[in-house]
Amino acid sequence: MKAVRFVIPKTGGNSFRLQIDDGARFYDTIHYHPEHQITYIVKGEGTSFIGNHVERFQPSDVFFIGKNVPHVTKCDETYYHPDSNLEVLSISLFFKDETFGNQFFEIPEMLHIKHLLDKASMGIKIDGPDKNDLIEWIKQCPDADGFKRFQLLMSILNTFAHSEDLRTLSSVSYRTPTRESDNERINIIFNFLSKNFRNEVNLGQLADVANMTPNSFCRYFKQRTGKAYSEFLNDMRIEYAGKLIAGSNESFGNIAIECGYNSISYFNRQFKRINGVSPLQYRKKIKGGAV
Repeated sequence: MKAVRFVIPKTGGNSFRLQIDDGARFYDTIHYHPEHQITYIVKGEGTSFIGNHVERFQPSDVFFIGKNVPHVTKCDETYYHPDSNLEVLSISLFFKDETFGNQFFEIPEMLHIKHLLDKASMGIKIDGPDKNDLIEWIKQCPDADGFKRFQLLMSILNTFAHSEDLRTLSSVSYRTPTRESDNERINIIFNFLSKNFRNEVNLGQLADVANMTPNSFCRYFKQRTGKAYSEFLNDMRIEYAGKLIAGSNESFGNIAIECGYNSISYFNRQFKRINGVSPLQYRKKIKGGAV
């Protein structure tokens, strides 16, 4: 599956593009484009890859993905079943640095937005009370046009820029396009991991998938993602475990097995390393109990 450089179509009569994605699943190939992207997930669940960051996405998530940042929102495998009746829906805004003129973000009143765009080169997610305002403004965009839609985008950018609830995602900044060959290879690896992370995955398998020697693969993967493959795999598994813990009363032993762990003690250690709390504390927190 070849990674692509996306070309975002222009929208007649508007300086930036609004796009609504709805259907059985989201586009599932890692891609990048010269536009900044703001996306509100209305419906859909799965795993997001933004730069070298991996985490689950779910309804009400809002992302700000900077220009040229490789990314994909890959739905869970259940969305690919032939008899699935699951649907996805997202609203996205796309704009370039020069959309409003080459000097627009250089004026004093817009410097905070310029700093935001720099931060977006690592991918941003918002998780606090400001997110509710953003969602309301994004939801208004499809029915707005002309100056009103422009006002909404400025309000969205201003809220992002002033919010204290932003979380940068990737540990690597992406300001220039990556090589097509790198995107193609990492896309193959990510697709393999997203389909097989609940099974036993070893270095030899991943090296074969990448068509590399094990040593070369380890160096390449660490350079490309900033993480060892085992750490990245644990991130995927624990993200999935968090979903299972939050959405069921299944025993932690069964959840550990479902996520690819043969040892409950190792699962517990990895879960606490990544989330800062034990699986039991996490479940109590999610369900509103004391931790």
